[in-house]
Amino acid sequence: MVALVFSRGSVNFQHFVLSVLALAARLATVKTQMSCITQDYYLPSNQQVFNITSPNYPGAYRPGTNCRFRLIAPYAHVVVLNCIFDVYPNVCGTEYFYISRDGDLDFREGEAYCTNTNIVRNSYFRPMTVGYYSSSPSTNQQGRFFCQAYAQRQPCNCGWTTQTRITNGQEATKHEYPSMVALRDIGSSQQIFCGGSIVSNRHIMTAAHCINVQPDARRIIAYVGDHDLSSNTESIFAVQHRIQQIIIHPNYASTANGVVNDLALLITIARIEWSRGVGPICLPLLQSSDLFTYRTVDVTGWGTTSFAGPKSNTLQKVELMTVENSACETQFNTTITAAHICTHDYRGLGQDSCQYDSGGPVILRQQQQLSQPSRMYALGVISYGGTCGSRYAVGVNTRITSYLRWIWNYLQNVGGVCVP
Repeated sequence: MVALVFSRGSVNFQHFVLSVLALAARLATVKTQMSCITQDYYLPSNQQVFNITSPNYPGAYRPGTNCRFRLIAPYAHVVVLNCIFDVYPNVCGTEYFYISRDGDLDFREGEAYCTNTNIVRNSYFRPMTVGYYSSSPSTNQQGRFFCQAYAQRQPCNCGWTTQTRITNGQEATKHEYPSMVALRDIGSSQQIFCGGSIVSNRHIMTAAHCINVQPDARRIIAYVGDHDLSSNTESIFAVQHRIQQIIIHPNYASTANGVVNDLALLITIARIEWSRGVGPICLPLLQSSDLFTYRTVDVTGWGTTSFAGPKSNTLQKVELMTVENSACETQFNTTITAAHICTHDYRGLGQDSCQYDSGGPVILRQQQQLSQPSRMYALGVISYGGTCGSRYAVGVNTRITSYLRWIWNYLQNVGGVCVP
């Protein structure tokens, strides 16, 4: 095949190409075959440069062929990628170059290029996928690409979201709550029995009373990265995790006088991988003395949409307000302690958590600095309430700031925990 001859006006580009050719003999370069399958490449953690080229580089790849390459950074790292894609003639035609910062092999929500381009991108999390597609075996266009990649340490992050808009009592936006977990008993026909929140790459926080439903860790499956539980294909981030161990707060009690210390941690067998649809919720600062009264919060879940009604297939959210604990005591005539945090349907819309929402989070969106995006913090875990759907209803939740030392006792020696 005749080698391509490309011209560039940029001296920096010419210098880069010359440098690439000079380094080719001593750097690990991946050259693919004419018909290639998807290939995974694991990057080292020492920022060593890894090169990928199209077949026959520096000549053109064969018309009518395509290849995909998935780069995977080590744990707690991201991929840093620099690619040059060349097409001759330099017009959009039959040749395409793709990048997925999510590592998606089908390039959903990815980027596509069809003319000469220099692309510099970081992956969102560990994986990143690149590929080319030549749509016609008889095209007059020719294409090639050269990429350099290395792994870089991932910055501390938690409580991220793809959306900032809150709408009361409606379906949540897809992947709006990456920390949200649906818990299922594999021996039951019920789709879920409780909710939960990811707090580390091995820990899920839920309510202790949820474990009364299924105390056997081997029978619990945690669905993460999901939105519509009735679909197996809707979310590219959806993963199922088995549970290795259940840790119930030692002072949990449920009596006629009320429920106290309603908190539990589930430890997953496999590490939970972060993505744009899966990530940990932020925990409040350990030294925080804020009671978080009269704050608007989000409550989310797949529970019933009315008292004793059907559960929702899609994740739902409502906006409530935190109130003084005395409001709970008046409503329920039970003991409400400082370790509870109460929420109120302050607009009288009949919005509340309901059956099967237990264990899910009470979420505060908070911005630490004006230059930074808001993060989602877990203020509470849904514990109990009255007849859901009643106007101006009050709900009782476990207050997270009262249990931070107990939680951190289990989280301090694991990865994936971030204090922003």
